[in-house]
Amino acid sequence: MRPHRKFFILSASIGSGHSQAARAVAETIKLKHPGDSARVLDFLSGDSFSLDQLIKKSYLKMLDVFPIIYNRLYSNSQNRYLGNGVQSLLSWSFRRRMKRLNAALKPDALIFTHPFPACAANLLKKEGALSIPLLGVITDFDIHQLWIYKHLDGYCVPTQELADKLASHGVPREIIHTTGIPVRRSFYEERKKNPVRQEGTVLIMGGGLGLGYITDTLKRLDKVREIRNFIVITGQNISAYEEVASLRDKLMHPVELHSYTNKVAHFMGISDLIVTKPGALTCTEALTMRLPMVLVNALPGQEQANAAHLQDKGCAVWVKRGQLADTVRDLLTHRERRQEMAEHCGPLMEDSSGKIVDILYGMLGPERTSVV
Repeated sequence: MRPHRKFFILSASIGSGHSQAARAVAETIKLKHPGDSARVLDFLSGDSFSLDQLIKKSYLKMLDVFPIIYNRLYSNSQNRYLGNGVQSLLSWSFRRRMKRLNAALKPDALIFTHPFPACAANLLKKEGALSIPLLGVITDFDIHQLWIYKHLDGYCVPTQELADKLASHGVPREIIHTTGIPVRRSFYEERKKNPVRQEGTVLIMGGGLGLGYITDTLKRLDKVREIRNFIVITGQNISAYEEVASLRDKLMHPVELHSYTNKVAHFMGISDLIVTKPGALTCTEALTMRLPMVLVNALPGQEQANAAHLQDKGCAVWVKRGQLADTVRDLLTHRERRQEMAEHCGPLMEDSSGKIVDILYGMLGPERTSVV
């Protein structure tokens, strides 16, 4: 009888996709290995005066107010030499926090769905101050230089193309695993029910950062007579929720409004289309539900790469705001186009979280629990 194992999945409160992916992995560890524990932790501090909060707030402000500057910085940091400089700065900034966390929690392994905690753990392992397995889970359809480390023990990536790209950066091919992006089990379960689409229902989501311009999207789409009703999910963005609540009585179409909800899989199952910014987690959930996507308001960097990947795949259309109403009108008018996009989402994806958990336990050594 082996001892109880403890795992911590470290994310960062910059957007909700990293945290949702982390919860999906934790959920699967508890399901497949009920004798072990798994907790999701936000690696960034709640102390508003801390360095990591300064980094976080600067990042969010740049996305909101200066996206062109962020785009330039993102592109420049993809350069190996500049990227290494940014990695070093972040690693030393977060090193002490990671060392304290490891000493206090004594985990059997660490899993990362964001590169900030991964960079600190990589530095500690390089120094010999950390010896447990480290597993990186990449939750976008592009790989940034900030994810390239020499001392992680494994990587889980969404696609074969990304596996090849990661290997081209010098990461050993044998530690790279193509698993897809982890989503909660409720999406697989809902997909298997074969939910009935409600004609003309358009789901609108804006992402956890609140940068999805939901009210602007609603006003533009309210002119599309082919729409019968909207389902709007604002997540943890209170301002967006209040804006939509004050606007919906003035719109031509009915609006079903939700803030945070655990029924996203259900709403995706009954909608004809989703209109969203291209966060990889939301888009992977839509892929799982075979829901055609209209992608708008893509943030610089990973979201633009996500949008390009999904459009190339044929399951999404990436548009500018001025094209939004005409695109949605055309898709709702042509059912066969929506069916084609749904088919390009692919077959029911295997459980990505299950693959990741199996890889994690394989890194722990020969003694493993049985899989349920």
